[in-house]
Amino acid sequence: MDFSQEEMVEAVERLVAGLLDRAGATAPPVDVLRIAEEHLGIPVTVAEAEDDERGRPRASRRHTDGIVLSPHATEEERHTAAAKGIARALLPDLLRKFGLEPGSEDKQASAYLRGLIAARLLVPTRLLRTALKQTKYELPALKQLFRTASCEAIALRWLDLDAPCVLAIVDDGVVATRRGNAASVSKKLTAAEQACLDGVMENDAPDKRRLDGWTVQGWPIPGRPFRRVILRAVPDEG
Repeated sequence: MDFSQEEMVEAVERLVAGLLDRAGATAPPVDVLRIAEEHLGIPVTVAEAEDDERGRPRASRRHTDGIVLSPHATEEERHTAAAKGIARALLPDLLRKFGLEPGSEDKQASAYLRGLIAARLLVPTRLLRTALKQTKYELPALKQLFRTASCEAIALRWLDLDAPCVLAIVDDGVVATRRGNAASVSKKLTAAEQACLDGVMENDAPDKRRLDGWTVQGWPIPGRPFRRVILRAVPDEG
């Protein structure tokens, strides 16, 4: 598509902000399921539970229309599924705004735009900016506000803001994701990030370290089948 990333993000921001305004979503958490059903008319169903060949529960795949929720889904998973369903429904109109016929775009661009929409439905930019003034980037406090979004979804939205930072998601001591919004970064942690990670892992509690011109905050993420830690590193001023 012959459009800049900035133009696409701006179009998505306007689209989502307009939908949230019409739905009266003025404060977190965002009830994405309600928006899907009541404001967009997207049917939401819960799949029937079935057992697989080993007798383990799984969701039936008989339903294909609208948003289909697993009977075993958590609150986060239900709202994430709704956000993805809304993104699929809104994508054609968004493409037409760019003068594109739906279906003519490549799959990578389609997935990128759907991801932008879903992320901003769960954690809207305007609501996030307001919440950060209260919470000062403390992830547990933000999670209490945006309870329909996962900790990971909340943290990844920091990369869309102006404040420079590097975000790392570490599973059992191995870096799964490491991204920066000011410059490209590798998966290798800095000394400050590693020190913060070690502190979180040792005490199973939030930690904060300052080293070599960086300040790093880290948080253990509960409810995962492995030890997940999220790190936010910011350059010190001056």
